Amino acid sequence: MGRPTSPSPHGKRLPVLGLPILWWKVKRSAMNTNEPPAWQRQVQAIVEVQLARFPALIQLRATWRLLREEQPDWPWLLPVLAIIFVRTYRQERARLRRL
Repeated sequence: MGRPTSPSPHGKRLPVLGLPILWWKVKRSAMNTNEPPAWQRQVQAIVEVQLARFPALIQLRATWRLLREEQPDWPWLLPVLAIIFVRTYRQERARLRRL
């Protein structure tokens, strides 16, 4: 089982193994490193469909996405959000006690 001496009609060879690269069998999306694999996209689509059944989870997920985008600002943003949450919570509790 030696390596073939003649050049491969299939194109370039992998540098380590010496195996031919069959470019026409490589999917276009597999060549794009920014795009996730197909199975990952399918799982994500299934999760999104299941989440659509629960509106509260959709809002929670949207809030989480927004917070992830603001991650560099977390050192000051999260304490401000906590203060607003506590203040609003106390005001609502006081309003309910008055009723």
